[in-house]
Amino acid sequence: RITLSAFFREVAWKHVAFYVLLVGVGVLLTHLYRLVAKRRDWANMSLRQLAPRVVGASIVMAILLHFTMDTAARHVFELDFHEEIDSEVGYFLGSVVNVGIIIMVWSLIYFGVHYFWNYRQAEVDKWKLEAQAETARLKALKLQLNPHFFFNSLNSVRALIAEDPDRAQRMVTRLARLLRNTLQVDDVKTVPLEEELSTVRTYLKLESVRFEDRLRYDIDIDEETHCRPVPFMLVQTLVENGIKHGVARCQEGGVITIGAHMEGNDLCIRVTNPGTLDTEEGGTGLDNARERLQLLFGERASLTVENADAETVEATVILPARSEPEAPMMGRESREAVAART
Repeated sequence: RITLSAFFREVAWKHVAFYVLLVGVGVLLTHLYRLVAKRRDWANMSLRQLAPRVVGASIVMAILLHFTMDTAARHVFELDFHEEIDSEVGYFLGSVVNVGIIIMVWSLIYFGVHYFWNYRQAEVDKWKLEAQAETARLKALKLQLNPHFFFNSLNSVRALIAEDPDRAQRMVTRLARLLRNTLQVDDVKTVPLEEELSTVRTYLKLESVRFEDRLRYDIDIDEETHCRPVPFMLVQTLVENGIKHGVARCQEGGVITIGAHMEGNDLCIRVTNPGTLDTEEGGTGLDNARERLQLLFGERASLTVENADAETVEATVILPARSEPEAPMMGRESREAVAART
């Protein structure tokens, strides 16, 4: 004889077991769903391709879940959910629609997370590729820049060896110093302006040996600009261009002036040389300098070369402030030691 309380306990446990089975079957079906979606790469499909697949899969899963649980309810748990409904068809459609909506919501969350992750990963990959391309371009530009500079200096040494061996020896020493500094910053994109000017002073002393009194120079930079980062050998390129197309072509020579000051948050560098501007001159050196400026400082950076007056050419560089830390100092030696040697 079964008491009323025992009957309710038995019915309650049947319902608990039924719903536990329902959850288990639902988890199994969604895992199978995920397996099919992964194998067929649904997460990387367009929305137009994905939508009909999700709707179709939701309907199929809802039908499978309905018949599985309806069979279990009737023949395993002896539960009858049909007493509260008037039509078998209505019961079937209601069950499929409800379960289908749940599965479609689950699909929306699942594929939404995947689409978001794929988008983020695509952005990361895009920036990685752009960074790699930028590094490769900078290295390619440096390969063009350094030989150009040192070959010119070697030509100067060659011209001086027969005339004055002692002065040629001093030139070789300074050239070796410049080569060492270049190798020390091989992987550095920018250096502080003060370090760049140390390289420029050494270069000017090298060229002063060749041009003697024809080459004079004046460097005047504001103290607040000393630690501002500049592309390595940028100023040297402008000075070399000024000597090649200005001082070297003037019988009496001339003065190379280098100035730097702040214009708001931007660093302004000006290099002047005697002569007049020829639009066909400048070549690879200035083109490389402009490209490096764009890569390192963005569109706001600029390099212009124009006639300041009838007898002077002026190169102006504008470098906007950067959000990254200031450029590291070049080498292990202090600025005082570098200045003393050069």
